[in-house]
Amino acid sequence: MVIAISADSPKSLAVYKQKTGLNIIFLSDSDREVITKYGLLHLKGGYVGEDVSRPATLIVDKESKVRWIRASTNLMVRPDPQEILEILRKL
Repeated sequence: MVIAISADSPKSLAVYKQKTGLNIIFLSDSDREVITKYGLLHLKGGYVGEDVSRPATLIVDKESKVRWIRASTNLMVRPDPQEILEILRKL
């Protein structure tokens, strides 16, 4: 199951999901509780100095253990989907 967690509002995530047609679950963490828990809060990292989440991909198992993480401070850097698939096959 793929779940995306974002600091964006539920309304903005719904618009994004409709625009992209992605068939994944989007969850809003607008209070940044989960983002902070995983150490992914980028203080003043937004375009106008707001606190944002660092772009990150995590693979979390059924026991909530993080099995793999790739995070960046650059909002434009994302892991290659093929790399993620390879990691999943190895787990």
